[in-house]
Amino acid sequence: MKLVKSKPELLDEEVTILNSDYFFNQISKNKDVYTKEEILDIIQESQRIGAERFLIQKDNQYVGILELLMKNPNDGYPWLGLLQIHKDAQGHGYGNEVMDLFYTIMQERGVKTFRLGVIDVNEPGHRFWKRQGMIPVKSVIDKDGKKIIVYEKDIVFQSE
Repeated sequence: MKLVKSKPELLDEEVTILNSDYFFNQISKNKDVYTKEEILDIIQESQRIGAERFLIQKDNQYVGILELLMKNPNDGYPWLGLLQIHKDAQGHGYGNEVMDLFYTIMQERGVKTFRLGVIDVNEPGHRFWKRQGMIPVKSVIDKDGKKIIVYEKDIVFQSE
């Protein structure tokens, strides 16, 4: 498994991944699918605040998207902004594999604690992140009026 930096020529791959999970799209944006233009707007907004976006590649196929933000302007913490695995690839351990890559990146950058947000009605998301050792620390309302549970994790590295 490897991370490939997002670039315009991979936009169709991102569209396919993001539109594979109607449930997530419904609870996050009240729609089944995004247009290419909407996804491009999302990517550009993330870039404006300094996020790094990657496609997750496994066996020469793109199976997901990972986005990270080293300093969230809202709270100053590093954030995992998005981890989405293609619906057809879910349940195969890819989420756990990519988290190992994420932890390595964080270790290389000296990050000890990071945060992420999960929409309150996203029960599969809450289960996954709790299995990852994430602890809920607060709730907020996002710009779309959705209640978000903010999770935090202290990363323990092998050398500690």
